[in-house]
Amino acid sequence: MKRPYRKTTYLLYTLILFILFWTGCSTTDIAPIIPIIIVGPTNGTLLIESGADTTFDRTPTLTIYSEGADYMSFSGDSTNWSEWIEYDSTYEEFNIVNNFNGTEFSAGLKYVYVRFKDEDGKLSPPDNPAFDTINYEFKDVKSIKIIPSETTMTIGSNYMFEVKGYDIDSNEIPLDGSQVIWEKSCGVGSFSNTSGITTTYTAPTTAGERDIMASCGPFRTGAKIVVVNK
Repeated sequence: MKRPYRKTTYLLYTLILFILFWTGCSTTDIAPIIPIIIVGPTNGTLLIESGADTTFDRTPTLTIYSEGADYMSFSGDSTNWSEWIEYDSTYEEFNIVNNFNGTEFSAGLKYVYVRFKDEDGKLSPPDNPAFDTINYEFKDVKSIKIIPSETTMTIGSNYMFEVKGYDIDSNEIPLDGSQVIWEKSCGVGSFSNTSGITTTYTAPTTAGERDIMASCGPFRTGAKIVVVNK
């Protein structure tokens, strides 16, 4: 008894041979296969602090790679970018919490993006730039300071002062405004508020040297105001 699939198989082989023969003998020009050439540097890779989960470093070590790159630029939000610098495999000067280049002055999860450019000005693909994330934590407050620490004001004028916190390495640390208390010496002059990160001081109606103070928890600092006639 003949098996029906043998006839089908025979016809299939015949068709394949016919196609191969026709293709080999055809005089029709067949367009050559042109390989796709990547123009410009690749998106590459970026790694923060060798893949660490958390850092206290505002400028963590970035490990970078891109094929064909001559320059690189960084961002904290993939929209606002730093200036172009020469390409290198490591970089330690991008500040991830200074409110510049798409970064924010806050603790928490931080993104760092990188893009590349070659000597001809060709950019790496703008979609899906290389990036990495890391959790940033502030160090403990070790000192506070009134900004400015000294100023000159005319009688009855106003000036806004701000108190800032700093860690052991003199890096700025955000303070809890509800814990900040403002005071003035001898009750001279006036504040717009006596609690908060900032206050506006109104100079008294008499000239002279005045002092104001700010405290936050165990820390205390002062500033000098020289009040002069108009």
